[in-house]
Amino acid sequence: MIENALYVGSVGKAFRVLDCFKGAAGDLSLTEIMERSGLDKSAAQRYAYTLSAEGYLQQNSQTRRYRLGPGVLDLTFHFLRTHALAEALNPLLLQLSKDTEQKISLSLRDGDWLVHVLRHQTSTEHYHASLVGRRVPLQCTAGGRAVMARLDEAQVEQLLAPGRLVASTPRTLTTAKAVQAELKKVRERGYAMVVDEFIMGEVALAAAVVDADGVPLGALHLSGSSSQWSGADYAKKFSPLLLNAIAQYERRNA
Repeated sequence: MIENALYVGSVGKAFRVLDCFKGAAGDLSLTEIMERSGLDKSAAQRYAYTLSAEGYLQQNSQTRRYRLGPGVLDLTFHFLRTHALAEALNPLLLQLSKDTEQKISLSLRDGDWLVHVLRHQTSTEHYHASLVGRRVPLQCTAGGRAVMARLDEAQVEQLLAPGRLVASTPRTLTTAKAVQAELKKVRERGYAMVVDEFIMGEVALAAAVVDADGVPLGALHLSGSSSQWSGADYAKKFSPLLLNAIAQYERRNA
């Protein structure tokens, strides 16, 4: 519980119910909502009913199970519709997609995570990989390392503290020394590269998107198949296009 007089506990509990659906394989029963949220049956039932009435949950009339409702998607639309950075960068993403025929995405920093907000997929990409809203860690993704390279040393050390480096694949770097070495390369060349560290079979490049003070807001990503490209060849072919897109954005917003 957040200890602040401005915090409304009942609203927080409603969000705990919505958060139950993060990572869920599908619909949830009331019992599963109780278990995931930590609420008792009466509270879980009341919050689920209220959220359903407001359109943020839907209940199957036959199974009585719940799923997220279209109200959640409506908020996503308005988030993107009013987000100046996403609007400004979308033409550059479209051009990168056309020029490279690779998967292109924009992510925004949310604390210790990146959240994908715009994605232009390839024809062969898996459905789930093409969806916006996916949250990924900073430490083992190209976009995350591009962002980390722009943070001060204290922030980087916090992100690399013991227990913070978790392997996503057998090739994920899991020591602070190894990640620091990669961050040094990012600062030298202007982009990050990750091969098979977050998703097996994927090679990814990313460059940070920063504000006027150099604070990283997110990252522009480009990724393809590591079975078709070595990291070196992928970077040689596509990093100039990625860096050019970032340079165009910075010139337009200088």
